Amino acid sequence: AVDVREAVVSTQSTGFLVWKTGYRYQNEIINEEMKTNSTQDELCPLRNFVFVKTHKTGSTTMSNILLRYSENHKLNQLMGRYPTGTEYKHLPDHYYPSVPPNEQYNVFLMHADYNYQFLMNKLPQNTKFFTFTRSPVSRYVSAFNFFKLYQLYDNEDFDNAINLHIADNDQYLVSTDRCHHCARTVNSVAYDLGFDFKGYAKSEDKEKFLEKFLRNLEKELDLVLISEYYDLSLVLLARRYCWTFDDICYLKSLESSSRPFVSEFTKKKVLEFQHVDAVIYDFYNKTFWDHVNKEEGIMEEVERFKEHNKMMHNKCVAGKEIGIWNTYKLVMTEFGNTDFQCLAMNSRDLPFAHLIEKRNQGY
Repeated sequence: AVDVREAVVSTQSTGFLVWKTGYRYQNEIINEEMKTNSTQDELCPLRNFVFVKTHKTGSTTMSNILLRYSENHKLNQLMGRYPTGTEYKHLPDHYYPSVPPNEQYNVFLMHADYNYQFLMNKLPQNTKFFTFTRSPVSRYVSAFNFFKLYQLYDNEDFDNAINLHIADNDQYLVSTDRCHHCARTVNSVAYDLGFDFKGYAKSEDKEKFLEKFLRNLEKELDLVLISEYYDLSLVLLARRYCWTFDDICYLKSLESSSRPFVSEFTKKKVLEFQHVDAVIYDFYNKTFWDHVNKEEGIMEEVERFKEHNKMMHNKCVAGKEIGIWNTYKLVMTEFGNTDFQCLAMNSRDLPFAHLIEKRNQGY
């Protein structure tokens, strides 16, 4: 069986994992002074969790953080069978291998249709659920650019292409839940969180329908983080679950190499088009700051984390160049090309997960 800790990973040309032998994992990531809290027992540091992955919210970077954390702490990840398990949408029972005898699943963090009850049937009862959301305007623009939907509208600039996309779907959530060329782009956070768009479109009181969804979701999610405050979100997460700076260090993944112009007029249209995501964002933006305001000294801690993460970045990264899907690819330093932590932080989450899947399958 493959031991991920003995595999050095590399993304120098394609962003995919490459196995190399002759290197041994050095436990540089785990801080030996990991916090403990006797009043929380096994909840601190957190060992059982679900990251509800949402599209274009910084979730790929977060997945890398959590994959590394899971491997470093030898946690069992709930995954579908290789090679399709990392990007599936449905959660059928037969796709999951049995957990080893006298063990349990600890972690789930892949893209999937969110199903709280299904996951709770697979994971311990003290499992915590958390996710990211993002401003519905910037998230839509990012997705429209990343998935190249502007190519549907020949000879139109990016701003006009967005307006044509919205015009093509003028009955969306007015009389129908169908949205043409909208997958992973329009109200995508709501889709990823399991929102019933068909029921919403048919509902006579849409705001009441949405309010009920949020009330149910609030009971299930322990924490909803905000992409615009990424470092603050990570420090809040670390404080809540007793993790260390090394646990939450990261290098940006899938950072766009272009920032197309979008007019203020178009941004307003996008916000209206993304009404469901906008309501979710406003709700959780408030709860996020409610959490932050209870954390004494957190802003100073964020600055210390930024310095720590910058130090790691400078050790690992020499620069960046254009990579796949119009995103930046990091160019590693000489040190970064041989250091496990640098290479692991620079690995895409899907190839990283595939390696774990293969290991779990006994390949």
